[in-house]
Amino acid sequence: MAATGTALRFDPLTEKDRQRIARFVESNIGVQCPASKHSLVESRLRKRQKALGFSTLKHYIDFALEAKEGEQERIHLLDTLTTNKTDFYREVEHFHFLRRSLEARLATSHSRAAVRFWSAGCSTGQEPYTLAMEILEMQQRFSHFRAEIVATDISVSCLQTAKRAVYPHETIEPVPLAVRKKYLLRSNKNGRDLVQMDTPVRKLVQFHTLNLLHDDFRKNGSFDYIFCRNVMIYFNNSDRESIIKRFAASLNPGGILFIGHSENLVGSKFLFSRVQPTVYKLN
Repeated sequence: MAATGTALRFDPLTEKDRQRIARFVESNIGVQCPASKHSLVESRLRKRQKALGFSTLKHYIDFALEAKEGEQERIHLLDTLTTNKTDFYREVEHFHFLRRSLEARLATSHSRAAVRFWSAGCSTGQEPYTLAMEILEMQQRFSHFRAEIVATDISVSCLQTAKRAVYPHETIEPVPLAVRKKYLLRSNKNGRDLVQMDTPVRKLVQFHTLNLLHDDFRKNGSFDYIFCRNVMIYFNNSDRESIIKRFAASLNPGGILFIGHSENLVGSKFLFSRVQPTVYKLN
């Protein structure tokens, strides 16, 4: 670890060190850091250099990638370089489809077996909490409806935020007003307007760390609906295809996979039938 008070130098990130970082990130979580992201990588690594007090970026990278004492820092490095963009009701047409799908399912079956949802790459929690609010709304119409939501991400800091379930008030603009009144609690901290997910919303979601590239999907069981949106764009084609095949193996018969609008099913289309853009049903 760097000594406290060490003078910081801001030597630029070299291409050689960017490539070292890129190889480490891709081999561990599949995310690509191409040359076009050189400035982004440098700015994010600079935050860790400052936080730990290393004199140069190279000294920080050497510590994180090579030193035995840097093992814990490798988690923070991966966390720092993971892009985490999410919103409540993001790609709202997916939730319109989900309502129709659940209505058809619940109207024809009175089974009390839990319908299982997986938010894969849940970031700071807005997606699974949106699902939870939709489920609670549906339960008012179908009393036999039971559901479980598993939400996973590789980012430790994002999962910590998700578990706190506290968000700036301005982020809830996409949430319908009637839904806000039922499931969001207003609060204020240090002059900031905040909201917290109410207890029934939080209780529906189980958060876990999971590496989509290397971890075993089977440990979380099988699912009826999987949301993995705007996550696979950061993987290469081979890794995407592997992940999609494992999603197919994790879905119950007739299960639904939601992906992002800039994504596709690579070489695995035979596993799914397209229901509407970015919504696929397991064959």
